[in-house]
Amino acid sequence: MPRFFRKSEKKAGSPPGLQIDAQAVLGTQTDIRVLIYSKESLETHDLPTLDAVLPLIQKEKTVWVQVTGTSDLPVFSKMGELFNIHTLTLEDMVNPAHPPKFEDFDAYYYVTLKQLAFDPKSYEVSETQVSMAVMENLVIFVQDKPSPCLKAVEKRVQAGRGKIRTGGPGYLAYALIDAVVDHSLDVIGQIASTVESIERDLLEELNPVLLEQIHRLKREVIFFNKQLRPVRGAILSLMKCESPFVPDAVIRFYADILDHVNHILDSVTSLQELLSSMVDFYMSAQGNRMNEVMATLTIISTIFIPLSFLAGIYGMNFKFMPELEWQWGYFVLLGGMAVIGGAMVVFFKKKGWF
Repeated sequence: MPRFFRKSEKKAGSPPGLQIDAQAVLGTQTDIRVLIYSKESLETHDLPTLDAVLPLIQKEKTVWVQVTGTSDLPVFSKMGELFNIHTLTLEDMVNPAHPPKFEDFDAYYYVTLKQLAFDPKSYEVSETQVSMAVMENLVIFVQDKPSPCLKAVEKRVQAGRGKIRTGGPGYLAYALIDAVVDHSLDVIGQIASTVESIERDLLEELNPVLLEQIHRLKREVIFFNKQLRPVRGAILSLMKCESPFVPDAVIRFYADILDHVNHILDSVTSLQELLSSMVDFYMSAQGNRMNEVMATLTIISTIFIPLSFLAGIYGMNFKFMPELEWQWGYFVLLGGMAVIGGAMVVFFKKKGWF
């Protein structure tokens, strides 16, 4: 499936917003998990429908709704009705090709990000979309499949350490975004380790397989950059927004996330330059190797030029050639050839031509 330029599943001319196709939801399943917590308490519920969330919402507690699976479109339609979420936001939630972004609405703000992973065996970067709508006392987190970043934040909530249980929805949203960005930092570290390993192998041996691996990694680094670069704009927009659901105390933490994003993007740029230099090194080394082969063949040809000249003279079928009748002529000619060839080899060796 194309990853760089995905074809939109939405037909041209269709109305904006979430459009439900009854045939598209057959056999799909959406898991709904809810965490309700405060400094003193924590409750966890696995619910069959979103309707069961409303009775659980309490003003003095933070409600974290985790929705896993984006194929069951009626669930998202219901989500829009229950929590007053705009249809364009719902459309973005179920669109896996949508780039990271931030949007501010009256009743909530919406953030979508890409969770990245790297397979060191196939040299492939994969991405999974995660998104969240943050409103008063409520965070709705949507993922297509289970996210390790979500699990890490959930463990922090269960442990109850730090500000996670007292910071409200704004701090929970920050923790989720920070986990996704930090995971991207781990991924770029894995890619960097793979690139350094290939670089060491390249210095030991010029193998065409290494060139193929380099090209594949160049492609994956470009893909990684494509998925992460919009995050910087999203974080900047979030920091500048005047939403009441983004506390001033949390904005300082977003500045730290922005530093991480800039650090990752700088690493991406460095990796791109390193991979390009590795390709240049490979091509240059291949050219030098070919030049060495050509130089060796040229020296061999040069040594045989005078020998071929002598063989050509005495290989002519003239009747009167005194040396042909001489008893030692054959041995003298071979000896002369050996002396000439040896002298040329010594001369070329002193010149350092091989």
